[in-house]
Amino acid sequence: MGLFMASLFLPRTAAGHTLGLSVAEFDVTPEGPVAAHLTFASAEPLRGTPLRDEDLSAFLQAGVDVTADGTRCAGTFQGSSTTEADGLQLDARYDCRAGASQIDVTLYYLSDLSPGHREVARIVASGASVEGLLSATRRQLTLKLPARVDRDDARARKGLQLEILSAAFVVFMVALLVWRWRATRKTTPGARGDQSSR
Repeated sequence: MGLFMASLFLPRTAAGHTLGLSVAEFDVTPEGPVAAHLTFASAEPLRGTPLRDEDLSAFLQAGVDVTADGTRCAGTFQGSSTTEADGLQLDARYDCRAGASQIDVTLYYLSDLSPGHREVARIVASGASVEGLLSATRRQLTLKLPARVDRDDARARKGLQLEILSAAFVVFMVALLVWRWRATRKTTPGARGDQSSR
């Protein structure tokens, strides 16, 4: 198994992937944490990194930085798997706080790759996304997130308005029932007879 995994990172001439190109995807969940998926082609310089989980975890810890509003998000290695094109995918989770207005991703490992290496990176969140082509001279990608607090305030205002309208409707219906009850009492024969006898 070890020889098979190591062979994935030997140079190949097959056209199943683009040499010198990798993909990094970061999905921001509504709760805050970021799920990361980094896919490397078989000829990437990762062949110099041992393919044990603890080594790949150390590679991500040192080479990938995710921050939410400037605060570093703790990263956890989630495992690795091979891709259909004989590449390697590394999965990680970054525990960012909920309600952040900006997510920054910095791929420090790009400085250690060959000068011609390019990384297609994207950050995706509900209602927003950004994509860029990163390299050793441009290692950071930033996504401005929609203001979650504003959305929560808007929902709270709508809820308050609905409560006020509901209360006003109840008061109106009670007043209408009281008015009709009084009008009915005034027009009944018994009520008129009582008034005429007086």
